[in-house]
Amino acid sequence: MLDPIDLLKEARELGSTCTLADVEAALSQIDYEPLRAQERQRYEIRLWDKVSPINGVAPEQILERVPKHPDGSYGEVYLIYINGNLVYLQPHDPRQAGLVPMDAALAQQRAQEIVDQLVEQAVDQQVRREVLRQLLS
Repeated sequence: MLDPIDLLKEARELGSTCTLADVEAALSQIDYEPLRAQERQRYEIRLWDKVSPINGVAPEQILERVPKHPDGSYGEVYLIYINGNLVYLQPHDPRQAGLVPMDAALAQQRAQEIVDQLVEQAVDQQVRREVLRQLLS
């Protein structure tokens, strides 16, 4: 979520004479959920099948970077696509130090956390531009 004080500062730097109440009023008119839903449609999460090449890279080469569970099986790898383009390939738990393998549930959870952050950032940028446009007109 955007900070109204930061938006006020930015609007004033751009020449607006608006008040904090003006910024808060403009923000209160924004319905975030449809914006999030629309933005979220751009993203797709997949768990790699460990046999298909990725962007022309052989699975054997990718598996060299994938940590194994104590039983010797490979951990899961999540892929995040934006507008159909592979943007993230994560072979280990990004929240743990070292190369810690992920099971399917954890990989899905971590990927969803990344997508949620990306969606929020994109929506915040949309809202920021729209509110500034309103305040400067």
